[in-house]
Amino acid sequence: MSQQINLVNPAFRKQREWFAALMLIQALAALIVIVLIFYGYQYRQVLLLEKQNKAGADALALEQARLVKVAAEHAPRQKNPALQAQVDEMEQQLKGEEAVLEVLQSGALGNTQGYSGYMRAFARQTVNGLWLTGFSIKGAGKEMRLGGRTLRPDLVPAYILRLNQEVATQGRSFAALEMQRPKLEPAAKDQPQKIPNYLEFILHSNSAEDAK
Repeated sequence: MSQQINLVNPAFRKQREWFAALMLIQALAALIVIVLIFYGYQYRQVLLLEKQNKAGADALALEQARLVKVAAEHAPRQKNPALQAQVDEMEQQLKGEEAVLEVLQSGALGNTQGYSGYMRAFARQTVNGLWLTGFSIKGAGKEMRLGGRTLRPDLVPAYILRLNQEVATQGRSFAALEMQRPKLEPAAKDQPQKIPNYLEFILHSNSAEDAK
């Protein structure tokens, strides 16, 4: 006479299934928290750039109002060249900040968390008389392209040296530099043709042939 004894208690099996479901719920909750933190960080970066953009616009408006006031008080004297140059430089800087903000909001950069260090480096390292008009970064920063304008050609090497002081861009080298004068705009009626007082430049991290 034999008797079968079931050593597997169904109660234990239910406890294991419940424990596995609990672990799955905890993993999903952790994933949701990570995603929320990531998007919270990106949202904070966008708000910070918007704040900087607004501050630049307010400062530009004050300078323009000051310029109008000075012109009215000293008419028919000529405009202050130094003040006009300062206003032009602030306008170019504002356009650069707006371009960066537009790229961030459009999502064209993709993983902006990985590139935030580069953007902070560009924002911190500025050279008076030089401003960026656009940039592109591919991969882990191995392929980089910077475009901008400068009042003097010697400011470009100085800007590269300042970028090398940043952790994100330290050790990065540029294999090609293109510099040229901008195209002249057609002259309007009864007005002389405007000749830009700046140069346009493009920096490539690879060779000029590869950049094309």
